[in-house]
Amino acid sequence: MDAARKIVQIDEVRPNRSKKSRRGTLFGAITAVALLAAAGGAFFLLGSPNRTTVQGFDLSEVRTGDLTVTSSASGTVVLPQTVSVTAPQTGYADQVFVKEGDIVKEGTLLALLTVPDLQDNKQDLLAQLTVATISYEDLANDWDFTLQTAKTSLTRLDASIAEAQKDVDAKKELATLKSSRQSEYDTALVTLQSYQEKREDAAAQLANNLKKRELSLTKQKATIDQLQTSLNRTLANIEESRIKSPLAGEVLSIASSLSVPKSLISQHDILIKVADRASTFIDLEVNESDAGNLKLGDKLTLTVSTRTLVASITAIGKVASLSSDGLTATVTVRVKPVEAVELTPGASAAATISLGTKKDALTLPRGAFLTTGGQKWVYVVDGDVAKKTAVTFGTLQSNTVEIKSGLKAEDIVITSGYQDFIDQDTIQLKTKQGEAK
Repeated sequence: MDAARKIVQIDEVRPNRSKKSRRGTLFGAITAVALLAAAGGAFFLLGSPNRTTVQGFDLSEVRTGDLTVTSSASGTVVLPQTVSVTAPQTGYADQVFVKEGDIVKEGTLLALLTVPDLQDNKQDLLAQLTVATISYEDLANDWDFTLQTAKTSLTRLDASIAEAQKDVDAKKELATLKSSRQSEYDTALVTLQSYQEKREDAAAQLANNLKKRELSLTKQKATIDQLQTSLNRTLANIEESRIKSPLAGEVLSIASSLSVPKSLISQHDILIKVADRASTFIDLEVNESDAGNLKLGDKLTLTVSTRTLVASITAIGKVASLSSDGLTATVTVRVKPVEAVELTPGASAAATISLGTKKDALTLPRGAFLTTGGQKWVYVVDGDVAKKTAVTFGTLQSNTVEIKSGLKAEDIVITSGYQDFIDQDTIQLKTKQGEAK
């Protein structure tokens, strides 16, 4: 126990190896390093074995400049002052005096209807009015005769009263002189009083007859007036059967039934449509977000069929509605051509609306990359490779797209389609000759 003892840790003990074994291990390590070096050289010479090589691509440079923002809208040509002339009553087609496309003035006779009931009613009313008028004249004549007779009786009674008064005065004087009997005076006085009473009765009867004449003639006159009113209405309805244009304009359409004589026409049937071409408007459906930037009087460019024209905004709707796709809200904006033009009602129209200018905006030309990139990614060129870069796009115009973030001015971007390599973070670029781009 005096001698020192060495404690050996088992995990530090390694088996003894021969020189030959150690030489084999060294050779293997050198071989592995050589293979790695060869693989690295191939990587730098040929690129990553998982990297897609692309050629035949389009490149564009990110630029800075003013971006004019526009929006598009579609619409329809309308004629607000289009009037549908309807049948005022049921009748039969008689004559048509115009044809489609004719220019007419207000009040121009367009067509004629025959309404037998109205004609019959007119004849009946005319006959009744004639009888009523004759009756009025006959009644007035009878009353005039009665009144004249009463007035004659009064005149005669006045004369009798005057004679009786003279007789009374004479008898009274004689009685005073005792030249006649008192009874003769009394008899003369009774006679005078009798005439006076008769006159009072006759005068009262005359006054009564005058009142009755007035009432009888007024009643008969009311009957005549009522018949005249009915006749006037019938004549007005007959005049309405003479279909006239309510405004100056163009005849747009004529009901087919109206062109066939004796065809039955029902009341309120639409017979003719007349439009004022000078009042042509276009109603556009504008995105609600864009409509807020518009104001009355603003000018915009329209294309109707093959014609391009300038129009002015005359009305902006206050209520938005869902568009036909059910995804966006639109507002109806009415515009009127600045110059007088003839447009076909119902024709489709397309408008370009200016929404202002963005200063110092980053932009790229629009291309297939927007679709295949899902409008989220672009490939930015860096030497002979292009790297997938996240971006945020802004306004999309006809030929330009605004870059909100992810790129800077003078960056070079692939603007052709990404469908062959959108899953790659980095791609290798080659020219058509196979040289590095």
